Amino acid sequence: MKKMFFPLLFAGLVSSCQNHAVLTVDVVNALDANRSNETVEVPWGLVQERIGAVSPQEVAVFNELGQRLPVQALYKGQPQPQSVIFQVEAPAQGSATYQIMKEFDKQSEAATGLSEYKKTAARLVPERMDDFAWENNRIAYRIYGPALMKVDGPSNGIDMWCKRTEDLIVDKWYAADLSGKASYHQDHGEGLDGYKVGRTLGCGALAPYVNGQLVLGNNFVTSKIVDSGPIRTSFELTYAPLDVAGTPVVEVRRISLDANSQLNCISEMFINAGDMEVAAGIVLKNNKIPATVATADPAYKPLLDPDKGYVTYAEQADALSTDTTNNGVIHTAIIFPPSVMSNAKLEGNHLLATGSYKANEPFTYYSGGGWSKAITEEGTLRFPTEALWQEYIAFEAQKLSNPLELKFK
Repeated sequence: MKKMFFPLLFAGLVSSCQNHAVLTVDVVNALDANRSNETVEVPWGLVQERIGAVSPQEVAVFNELGQRLPVQALYKGQPQPQSVIFQVEAPAQGSATYQIMKEFDKQSEAATGLSEYKKTAARLVPERMDDFAWENNRIAYRIYGPALMKVDGPSNGIDMWCKRTEDLIVDKWYAADLSGKASYHQDHGEGLDGYKVGRTLGCGALAPYVNGQLVLGNNFVTSKIVDSGPIRTSFELTYAPLDVAGTPVVEVRRISLDANSQLNCISEMFINAGDMEVAAGIVLKNNKIPATVATADPAYKPLLDPDKGYVTYAEQADALSTDTTNNGVIHTAIIFPPSVMSNAKLEGNHLLATGSYKANEPFTYYSGGGWSKAITEEGTLRFPTEALWQEYIAFEAQKLSNPLELKFK
């Protein structure tokens, strides 16, 4: 097994903090491909057990080069920390070693720029009719709130904003749009909102699927931030009771987004519901209007194979009627964990992935999108073709089936 290890650098790091307890984490990758920017999670109790009493602000993580990494304590809605997360690099069929310790250099965070490191954010946007918007350094999303429902009617699907910048842009784009300075439906150099949701599931939302019919909910009624930090943002949306086959069911949707990822992790609870079938969906498009199976743009063929555990779709990004520029192609996908997807189909105006919901248990899956005009930090296009997007999604599904193994010393 390959191992990334730099003994002299690591020895120097250990020597410099020899009076401090250390929790060593070996990250093992069983796949034949390198894994990068992948979040790992270490229980808070183990951190305290190994390095002693420590506050979340005092936890420091170092890689084998002795470089200090961004780290975040997760509370998961609880008053005390539940775990710490950081992002790792692990070579193909190999391992990498990281060290967690109590901060010993009060200047190190500022010196490395980590005090300003922030790649995720989320907030309620009351100034735009109660949108709830969230983003990371690659992509942005939003879901519509109660105030907008009174104006535009119900819509509880997921909207997507395309970005070609690593900067967080939600606040900037809202401010410019609401002030009339610049519409976020036009690309001014950083990207745009070129996605149309309407009365659909949009970019991968979930709904009960009863007797062969989607039961679409209304706009959310309450929201709360669960975790907010440089690496992961999590929040929870609660919906008004929905009639599901004669039973009033309350949907609770918890969404998290990590830095450097295109995909949301979505965990759904349907309170008061029994076992039932559910479906995550991607809206079919033609000329920026939600289409049916028969009228969807024939230029883009959905990939739907339940054995793969994921579905993908592509569409031409919307443009305002006064905008004749090419806004590129939006790529979307839904990934179910291994053996969870029961079927994939085109039905009505959706590409659907179906699975079984168990009463009183969260249903967790992944969905999200990318853009053909998104640019990497190296200045190249991230997903210029459908093939590259499908390759990315196939690897993400493979990683879900083969999680990194953590060994603690």
